[in-house]
Amino acid sequence: MILSYLYNIEELNKMADGIIVSLYDYSFSQPGMFSVSDILKIKSITDKPLFLNINPLYHDKDLLSLKEIIRKLKDIDGFLFQDLGLVEFFKEYNILNKAIYYPETFNTTYLDSLFFKKLDISKLVLSREITLDDINDILLKDKDTSYFYSSFGHQMMFYSLRPHISNYVKKFDIKCDMSSPFDFNIKELSRSEHYNIVEDNLGFRCYKDKIFNGFEELSNMSNLYLILDRIFINDDMYFDAVKLFKKELSLDDFYKKYNKDSFDKSYLFKETGLLK
Repeated sequence: MILSYLYNIEELNKMADGIIVSLYDYSFSQPGMFSVSDILKIKSITDKPLFLNINPLYHDKDLLSLKEIIRKLKDIDGFLFQDLGLVEFFKEYNILNKAIYYPETFNTTYLDSLFFKKLDISKLVLSREITLDDINDILLKDKDTSYFYSSFGHQMMFYSLRPHISNYVKKFDIKCDMSSPFDFNIKELSRSEHYNIVEDNLGFRCYKDKIFNGFEELSNMSNLYLILDRIFINDDMYFDAVKLFKKELSLDDFYKKYNKDSFDKSYLFKETGLLK
């Protein structure tokens, strides 16, 4: 199954096999966000599986509101989450089978699934920082877990609950318009690349400069759910990526439209450390 992000209801006919939506105030900011009533409406007008991304780490004050949100949305098809404090809510509403644990970088071997099986969690998103060989090894050794993988898009490099942009602006008394969270980037002195950064009420994120495209390596894996990330990608490219992964557009034609140098293979063929 291929999962794509929805930014407005008019895009429903352009979505892949499944749909991911983001919730105002409780999901990482995307250019397209929805209310609980919006999500219920989407669920009522589409036959495609619908997933909610509630992937931040939350403050205690957010949890009771989230519990009520999960109750209202318990009939959707899945919840992508990172904060293990939400597990008790999934248990209470008897929807642990819809819980998809998405800790960004932590699910790195098939042994991780053994721990989460003790919590009755059987759906995991694999780390974006493991190699293709690692992914194949996990899928071969653990056939009882449903695995997901972010297979296209600007990958998150860093996440913090701290408001780093606001702190920087305040520290150096910088005058700038912070009304849009998507207008900032950062550059290291020793590198030429600029990395997109975002700050909202749920913290700070930094994203890779290149767009990961794992179509060649991952699109034929029938036992892996593929997530197509959308942030910082224009609509034309994103919907062409949906067509690419649905095999309605060839890779050659995709790269004729978009500069191949803007894409990379991320960590599929690159170890992130000397030791495992």
